[in-house]
Amino acid sequence: MDKALLKKTTLFQGLETDDMAAALSFFDARESVYEKGDMVKPILSPFTRFGLVLEGRVQVFTDDLSGNQMMMAHVEKGGMFGESLSYLQKEEAVYVMAASPCRILWLHPENVRKLQPGTPLEALLIHRFIANLCTRALQMNDRIQILSKLTLEEKLKAFFSFCQKRQGMCFTIPFSRTELAAYLGANRSALSRTLSRMQKSGLLSCEGKRFTLHQPLE
Repeated sequence: MDKALLKKTTLFQGLETDDMAAALSFFDARESVYEKGDMVKPILSPFTRFGLVLEGRVQVFTDDLSGNQMMMAHVEKGGMFGESLSYLQKEEAVYVMAASPCRILWLHPENVRKLQPGTPLEALLIHRFIANLCTRALQMNDRIQILSKLTLEEKLKAFFSFCQKRQGMCFTIPFSRTELAAYLGANRSALSRTLSRMQKSGLLSCEGKRFTLHQPLE
């Protein structure tokens, strides 16, 4: 297990060897390996555990009422998924797929649900778990701002605006065109047409996953 990576995650940050072992035991940690395209968590299968990506990347999906795939989250190395559903023990029509070969550390939230820490370390882990849920809620606000736009071009501009704030005028997105369409809840062909129109207008240029804005987005 990559202890160096775990020490950089929000849940296990800075823990030394003995505390790390106790923390992993607190969450009954189990590691699994997946190949690209594997179903990490099938649809309507309950989230009994939440996942921490040790290597690779996974994507969380749901289908809209028309059966179109929509990406709910893109999770890279060091990120987590399924915290809320595993904590609430709820079944939702979401599924998780491996976007690349990956290793997942599966963690059980049972001891968090008890809210009865027996040690300062357990109190710290519970605090970090709850703080992570709050951070995820704030991140969802960004997603809502993107999806609330009326047109695909407006959704793209909102998405690129967030990318600009984090990386500057030149940035790399984690999505292929098909994945970006799923993330925006759009048709792949419509996305290609809209990006082409935005390039012709001089707003941006792109090559693969690399984008350059030629004027700042508000």
